[in-house]
Amino acid sequence: MIQKMKFVTLAFVIGVILTGCASAPGAKFSGLENVPPSTAELIIYRQSAFFAMGQSMPVLVDGNKVGELYNGSYLQQPITPGNHAIKVTTGAFGKSAEANVQIAAGERKFLHFDFVTGPLANIFFVGDSLKERSGADAMVDLKTLSSAKPEIAGKQN
Repeated sequence: MIQKMKFVTLAFVIGVILTGCASAPGAKFSGLENVPPSTAELIIYRQSAFFAMGQSMPVLVDGNKVGELYNGSYLQQPITPGNHAIKVTTGAFGKSAEANVQIAAGERKFLHFDFVTGPLANIFFVGDSLKERSGADAMVDLKTLSSAKPEIAGKQN
């Protein structure tokens, strides 16, 4: 009985540590403002999952790192209008998810980063995807997420 309690306590402590390592640093999603007509905006998000909850995943736009996705987070990124290569990397041995996005001035697009969880989850992220979502569907998903960018002086970065 004592051995079982030690195991449960250790598992809980490890879970708390891992959750703290990759929790989103920003505020909860509270809505969106209009995109300025001269620019475009990309929102990439990752829903909360027990698998890989302690792992942040770098996001690249046209080969340049623009931020990281944490468990249950979204990354709001202004970009220039045009065609862009988007990539979410999952680690040294993991499969990256990639998408090409054509975006016009004044437009906002949503990409959902998803990966297999549950009994089929794997450390190589085989089966991960980066798929465009409609604004209506994405808004439902975003309501439970936090920003991947930290707040600075009470203002969202």
